[in-house]
Amino acid sequence: MPELMRESANLLWIGRWDRANCSAALKHKLMVGVVSAALGVLLSGCTANKQPSEQEASLANAAKDVTIPLQAGKMTNPLPETDEIVSQGQEVFLGSCAQCHGADARGDTNVGRSMYPPAMDLTSAHVQHWNDAELFWIIQNGVRLTGMPSWKASISENDTWKLARFIHSLPRRDAASASPAVPSQLQGATSMQDKYSLKIPNGLAFSEFRGYESWPVIAISHNGNMLAAILGNPVMINAYKTGIPGNGKPFPDGAKMAKVHWNAKVNPYEPGSPTVPGTQHDVDFMLKDSKRFADSGGWGYGAFEYDAASNTFTPATLKDKPPQGNDAKCGFACHTIVKARDYVFTDYGHK
Repeated sequence: MPELMRESANLLWIGRWDRANCSAALKHKLMVGVVSAALGVLLSGCTANKQPSEQEASLANAAKDVTIPLQAGKMTNPLPETDEIVSQGQEVFLGSCAQCHGADARGDTNVGRSMYPPAMDLTSAHVQHWNDAELFWIIQNGVRLTGMPSWKASISENDTWKLARFIHSLPRRDAASASPAVPSQLQGATSMQDKYSLKIPNGLAFSEFRGYESWPVIAISHNGNMLAAILGNPVMINAYKTGIPGNGKPFPDGAKMAKVHWNAKVNPYEPGSPTVPGTQHDVDFMLKDSKRFADSGGWGYGAFEYDAASNTFTPATLKDKPPQGNDAKCGFACHTIVKARDYVFTDYGHK
């Protein structure tokens, strides 16, 4: 098998660089054939219930290069490379891509690691060498024999171009984060990485909900000019599946919920001009700990406001709507009306 891998790699490089003997179109067809044949032979003797070898993952990822049509790379991103566009691209990423690629885009999530091959690190040189048009094609069409699906039905072309801008900004953001002296404008762009240091005085810490971006969706809601996704950690999801709270039993300690609010906007690029998430407004948290929060029904509450302009979270205060006090009981009053449901409003959405 190693010999096959080496031969396939040699043919791939020959197809790329032998410009004197074949046209660009012929080279592309040759590379597609070589990689597809090698994948067929290699993957036929492999199972998807174990981590792929380095050679398997490399070959499967190489398939992405050769499946991009030559004409796709000739398109031009119609959107300017501005902080606003990059920020909007990040919103699309967190809403659609972070479950597999992670909030930091490095692919280190339970879902991403279990894919075959694993979800790619979008900061890697392999991904960054694709131009905006090639990223656009991959996102819209997906890549067979890998875990990358087609997002054409879910992400508009306009948002896909925003995603391309955001993905290509990742190395600059990493470099800015690593630098001891970062200009204030770049500090704002990397502040998301510091959100887990936030804590509500006498209340919940953001770090208690680390990884919430990848939690399963419990349900969604639309209230006024806000859209929301209610997420749950594994303890919360498993409790729902046993019939809680409808069976009258309380949620177990360790159950956690996160409610991400977005400002609603109309997307004119999709059929019917649906209402979709715009910029993020805030994120609210609930944590069940019957001893720690005995004076608020066993639940601790926390709310963090998000400012899209500076890309920063801050603990909510009494000036926000609704007002939030600096303690773990900030949401207790309104939740008392569902005391019989263990203070939880949301039903588990059927999927």
